[in-house]
Amino acid sequence: MTKEQALQWEAKWARPAALAAFFAAVLLIAQIVLLQTVIEDRSGVEAIPDFLLSVDENPAMLIGSRVAQAVAALLVAAVFYYLFRALQARAAGVPSWFVYLILLGPALYAVGLVTGALGQVDVAHDFADGTPIRGQAGDDRAEQLLEDNASAAVFAINFAGQVATAFLFVMLPLRARRVGLMSPFMGILGVVTGALLVLQLVPVVPVIIQAFWLGALGSLYIGNWPGGRGPAWESGEAEPWPTPQRRGGEPPPEDGDGQGGSLLTPTNGQEPEPIPERPSSRKRRRNR
Repeated sequence: MTKEQALQWEAKWARPAALAAFFAAVLLIAQIVLLQTVIEDRSGVEAIPDFLLSVDENPAMLIGSRVAQAVAALLVAAVFYYLFRALQARAAGVPSWFVYLILLGPALYAVGLVTGALGQVDVAHDFADGTPIRGQAGDDRAEQLLEDNASAAVFAINFAGQVATAFLFVMLPLRARRVGLMSPFMGILGVVTGALLVLQLVPVVPVIIQAFWLGALGSLYIGNWPGGRGPAWESGEAEPWPTPQRRGGEPPPEDGDGQGGSLLTPTNGQEPEPIPERPSSRKRRRNR
């Protein structure tokens, strides 16, 4: 594919890829809202038993939140495929087999999310039908049920898809930053998003950062970026992302006295006015 053909393809699919990024960001936020509506704060019940009881009362909310997150993962595949094609056109060094990882990783992650939610619904029903429920005994029983009903196949699918998707968030932004398709901030934020996707240090924070990053990437795709996109998007070649000095223009050179110009140097292209001679003082005339 020639450079002109690559630019035509990017111009044709920029808006669909941006819409996929925007829709994925909205679904991720909706997933958080749906999941928070499921959980109730029951007195005397620990966090995990409370979650299972809430899921048993309203399993559709949990399944709906996981489906929203799964659809967002599938849309992420489309978003990354567009970025992958742009990187290949600029010789970013991304191997051709990477496209299979883009398609397979989010798909596995989506399947793992939905199947895992269905398994949690079954565990929640078993927990709600038995005793104990409250206190430390209820917490121990909930953890035991989750451990006994854990499926190795579902865990493997979910973990493989999660790691593969996180790898995409790390590698593609780094390559995009290198060839000028992404600002340094966006590249670093993509790496942070991928790392948090695997670590899951705080349950809600990684999803919010991921949604923000996808929304910003969609704006970059359609050119709605503060100061404009990098020149690499227009030229089809690897070019550095412009610095703030290059965007706003270079400042005028300073003279030795630290001023922007000289009093004797014309600044508007006209000749400088002659300086009149100082008249002799009256004292000098008297001496003469």
